[in-house]
Amino acid sequence: EEIYDYFRNEAASDSLSDAIEALSGNCEELEIRLVRIKFLCEVAS
Repeated sequence: EEIYDYFRNEAASDSLSDAIEALSGNCEELEIRLVRIKFLCEVAS
């Protein structure tokens, strides 16, 4: 998944606004928000 890869490899922080700006051309905001939550849950555990 493009969004998950963004958070894993490209993101300098877990900022939602940065992710929306970087991915807005390819992904919907709701999808970015949901994948961010999933990513944070998996990284935290």
